[in-house]
Amino acid sequence: AVVSTQSTGEINNMIYPVWSYSQLPIFLVVLAFTDTVKYRPMIWFGALGYVATWLLLVAGKTVLQMQFMQVTYAIGTACEVAYKSYVFVAVTKENYSKASLYLAGASLLGRSLSSFSCQILHDYASVSFLQLHYLSLGSVSVALVLALLIPPPDESEFNQYSSLQPTSSSETLDEKIPLSQRLRERFDTIKMNIYLSYKSEQTRRWAYWAIVTSTLYFMVGNSSQSLWKDLEHDKEKRFNGYVIGTTGLLSSFASWTLTRYSKSVEHTKASVLSLLTIAMAASTLIPTIIQNLYVAYICDAFFNIIVSCCMTISLFKIAHSLTTSLYGFVVGVNATIAGTLDLLVTFVVMDERALSFNPRQQYWVYTGFAVSCSILYTIFKLTICIKRRNEAEAIKNRAVRPEAGDALRGGQLGGFVEESEQDDDILLA
Repeated sequence: AVVSTQSTGEINNMIYPVWSYSQLPIFLVVLAFTDTVKYRPMIWFGALGYVATWLLLVAGKTVLQMQFMQVTYAIGTACEVAYKSYVFVAVTKENYSKASLYLAGASLLGRSLSSFSCQILHDYASVSFLQLHYLSLGSVSVALVLALLIPPPDESEFNQYSSLQPTSSSETLDEKIPLSQRLRERFDTIKMNIYLSYKSEQTRRWAYWAIVTSTLYFMVGNSSQSLWKDLEHDKEKRFNGYVIGTTGLLSSFASWTLTRYSKSVEHTKASVLSLLTIAMAASTLIPTIIQNLYVAYICDAFFNIIVSCCMTISLFKIAHSLTTSLYGFVVGVNATIAGTLDLLVTFVVMDERALSFNPRQQYWVYTGFAVSCSILYTIFKLTICIKRRNEAEAIKNRAVRPEAGDALRGGQLGGFVEESEQDDDILLA
């Protein structure tokens, strides 16, 4: 929460957007150099960002100070990919799904506990928001100390993860090699890793849904409490902390359930996520129509539970589609693309230099984004299905001619028709 010396308009249109603008460039730096510095320095940098954030929340008063607070907060959130990558280096590929679950569970559980604690302290112990910020400052300070105690990654695991680096990468730290050459090697490595990671159709398909879900999560997360504030009435009691805490627990339980029954997740089709995206669109539209605070609470909980399920399924599918130790890299690239989309949408709908929408209007844009992504995926799949059906019909027509007899007897037609029949289910893939 930003200190109350700022107006609602300043918070929505001048302070909150700074996080989106800062997150992307910082994240690109983190993504490019995390494995080079072997993770720990980036983890420390992120922890320092959180400490600086709460120092500014405690001491800052002006809009400029709050904007800088959003920059330091972006440092903390952008560096999260560093400790996630650190975990994936330490575990085997078979345990990627469990690692994803533990990371998501720890984050959601921490969010829930902090939300419940803050709401209870504020309601029953008359603890002010400033005092709560002091408690948070102590918490992130402890996290910084714990980050400093993280052991370095095992060299054998690190070398396995870095096996796709150029042969000269071990020499890039040599001071005799020009900086331009080091940056060029780094850029070439990133391009190669992107190709190796996304050459699989399944990876691309599920990465699309991971990006869509992350983008929606970023956008709604920026506006949800502003919408709640807009829907408040004097006689209504606020339960923001309880709602956020309960949502975190339910989301964590949903992720755990999906991972627990991984066999069912393995057979989940991408069209299911298309339908869930429509459900997310509905959960962002309903509060703007009914305009009731408690309805907005329920819709927000519903939205976050769906987001948790979609992300769990997407990450599970991506982990099982990769043949190299690039899972953390793929997660980082997906987050970068999602951050870019969030930045563009945020500038258009929130920034005072653009449309400067109010929270309800922002939610209309988010609804349109979710529906558009679902429709785009459906159109893409329909196009592919029609194209392959036409190809199958063309082969059948050519097979009627005598010169196609050899191909027919050779089984080539049968193989193609069988493949085409499999593609009839492509809308469910």
